[in-house]
Amino acid sequence: MAKKTLSKEFFDQLADNRPYHQLAWRAGLTPNQLYKITSGVDRPDRFDPRIPKLAHVLGMRPEDCFTEDGLGPEKVT
Repeated sequence: MAKKTLSKEFFDQLADNRPYHQLAWRAGLTPNQLYKITSGVDRPDRFDPRIPKLAHVLGMRPEDCFTEDGLGPEKVT
């Protein structure tokens, strides 16, 4: 089975909800935690507790934040 990675839809929703520091606080994260996700330093898997928090704030289901052919932050324009 292929490894699930964060989806383009997830990164698009993040980009639509800037500024990131405010998004991070609303999700109960620190801006540094969100920066690590958006920059690709951290590559959360489907068991990472930060993703459901972000999904809730973004109005997404946690399972929709992942795809088997995810693009990752470096591919998002």
